[in-house]
Amino acid sequence: MTRKTSPARVEAFFRALAETGNQTIAAERARVSRSWVCLHQSADPDFRARMVTAIDAAKARLRAQATGVGPDAKWRAQDGEELVVRGTNGRRTQIARARLKQWTPRVEARFLKALSACCNVKAACRAVGLSQASAYNHYARWSDFAKRWEAALEEGYLRLEMALFDHAGRAFEVRDYEPDIPIEPMTVDDAIRWLGLHQARVHKIGKRPGRPWRIRRTADEVFESIARKLDRVAQWQERKEFGDPAASRRTLDRGAKIVRDG
Repeated sequence: MTRKTSPARVEAFFRALAETGNQTIAAERARVSRSWVCLHQSADPDFRARMVTAIDAAKARLRAQATGVGPDAKWRAQDGEELVVRGTNGRRTQIARARLKQWTPRVEARFLKALSACCNVKAACRAVGLSQASAYNHYARWSDFAKRWEAALEEGYLRLEMALFDHAGRAFEVRDYEPDIPIEPMTVDDAIRWLGLHQARVHKIGKRPGRPWRIRRTADEVFESIARKLDRVAQWQERKEFGDPAASRRTLDRGAKIVRDG
């Protein structure tokens, strides 16, 4: 051990290695050189055995908490570069620097924001510059991301429903205000198509891609579902400052009555 490499730095290296499983990241955090690590690893059996133990501990810990690609707050970045959890598909699981075109916490946040705005996976992928295959693989790999994906889809679905109800509501009452929920430009046909694509996921109606047919609902159940959706839209609109909430409720109630009466 050289004079520059104090026992405190050695312990800092092993602590970081046990948390990240990455020799380079741990050496940088402990302020020791990578060559120093390689030298001791090859010349000192105890040092090498301790490294193996620390790496195995990091691998077990990271796999046990495999809920998202984002590491603990302590390991979100190093030297201005974003860090991610990598290697959950059979390779060595460790915390490493994010690569180009890789899912990171920031990319996840941008994707989910776009998905909640348009309810369109393809458009959300375009927004972050990644493929749909990559998105679905990431969904299958990380349970926390999958939960947030489902929540974003449900929010996007509700936003499209609100936009369509608002468009239809203008036939009953003229309201001149700017939409308070921004969504990507799309036609009514586009909105209906996205709603039809995700209605099985959000409302358990019809068939999800690759899933067996669900039990068909009766007419009464369909009418009850429509009434519930109208109530949800009314609740959202009443929380927004665009006018008289009571008037908005009356407008939606008139629309619900027309739907029920056929």
